[in-house]
Amino acid sequence: MSATSLSHPGTIVPVNFRAPLPLLPMNLEKITSLKESTQNSNSSRSRRLPAVLLPVGLLIAFVAVFGLMFGSRLLPATEVTTASVIALRLNPDQSTNQKPGNKVESDRTTVLFQSSGWIEPDPYIINVPALINGVVDEVFTLEGQHVEKGDTLATLIDDDALLDVEHATKAIATLDAMKIAHCAQLPVLNAEMQGVQKQIEAARALHAELLDAATRLASVPSGSVSALAVRQAQLKVDAQKAVIDEATANLAGVIAKINKVNLEKISVNAEISAAQTELARKNLALERTIIRSPINGIVLHLHAEPGKKRMLTSDDPKSANIVELYDPEKLQARIDVPLSEAASLQIGQAVSITTDLLPDTRFAGEVTRIMGEADLQRNTLQAKVRLHEPDTRLRPEMLVRAAFHPSGGSGNTAAQKGGTAQRLTLFVPANSLFERSQESARVWSADRGRARLRTLILGPEKREGYIQVIEGLKPGDQVVLPPFDGLKENQRIKSSPSR
Repeated sequence: MSATSLSHPGTIVPVNFRAPLPLLPMNLEKITSLKESTQNSNSSRSRRLPAVLLPVGLLIAFVAVFGLMFGSRLLPATEVTTASVIALRLNPDQSTNQKPGNKVESDRTTVLFQSSGWIEPDPYIINVPALINGVVDEVFTLEGQHVEKGDTLATLIDDDALLDVEHATKAIATLDAMKIAHCAQLPVLNAEMQGVQKQIEAARALHAELLDAATRLASVPSGSVSALAVRQAQLKVDAQKAVIDEATANLAGVIAKINKVNLEKISVNAEISAAQTELARKNLALERTIIRSPINGIVLHLHAEPGKKRMLTSDDPKSANIVELYDPEKLQARIDVPLSEAASLQIGQAVSITTDLLPDTRFAGEVTRIMGEADLQRNTLQAKVRLHEPDTRLRPEMLVRAAFHPSGGSGNTAAQKGGTAQRLTLFVPANSLFERSQESARVWSADRGRARLRTLILGPEKREGYIQVIEGLKPGDQVVLPPFDGLKENQRIKSSPSR
């Protein structure tokens, strides 16, 4: 169907109109079929809904199973401190009551075992610090140099210290002058006091004379002396009494001045004493700018050089050190003994020391200390061996080889022969035990990151904080040290070896 529309005068524009769609006839069957198709589409959507929930359900189930199996590993582990079970070989007749320092007979012809170590000062390094903060001015020694006791090792810049001493000295001189000025008043005041005392004495004498005269006039019969004369005599007595009172007051004032000067003298003396103490402190600081050697020894490490600052109050433990010294006549060897051989260690045991520096020299020594804790990583027990006559050419940190000799006694004879007389014995730290009775105790052990409760049967042997275990542990086990009150069986733990 077409029509025309007038947009401008004289112009005809054609316009198209779309014909309406024809209406389809609707009956009851068509309406019913349309309703059934709608219900079928809704039912298909409801059937597709479980298919969406299936992956979600599987994911939830997987998370639940994972949580049950590995949930404890996701929680933070409890940090604990552990110590190793030590295994020692003991001789049946070896005494457990031997005390350190007891002399034992030695056999240096037989070697029980050998182990390596290194030289170190006995018993420790001597640190020589600067006792005041300052800057190094001069250094008079080098590493490896031998120094005598009292030798100057280094000096600090002392300009400030010198000025402090000068200032403190002048302060004392000022106080001394003040004291002299105060004390110079004392002779004048003492003379003034004596003059006032004499005035009082003279006034009192005149007062007594006037009082006597007035008393005489007053006692004369009436009419012999005029009343005016009697009155004048009494007035003179009163006036002289006033003079005495005035002089007495002047005397009190002079005494107060003398007491004031004496108190000021005491105060100045106290200030002088404090100034003298301060001067002594400044002199000490000046003296401490010179660092001297406290022993005869050798410089191990030099920490100072000109212009370097030395701080006594710093957090760095070596910030004030000038040098580290050691006595070459007092050396020891630090030997790491394998735990498999540690059973043969004994205080006072003879040891022979050799080093590559002097391969033809064998140094005699003896075990002075056995450390109370084993090395977890190296599986060793450390022993300190004192050298009886060390060579001056030996230096700390030199590697050495130590041969341990048996001590006298039948028990060591069995050890030399390697017979079955020796027995392997386990020891645990005494502080790791709890619920302890005479023959049993309980202990927490660390087993693959888990806490395990063990019941132990204890033996009679005790050594330096360790107790013998007969049953319940094996060599190499780790036991938990206190605190362990909150531990539970199979609890996840994080072990750190004790230091």
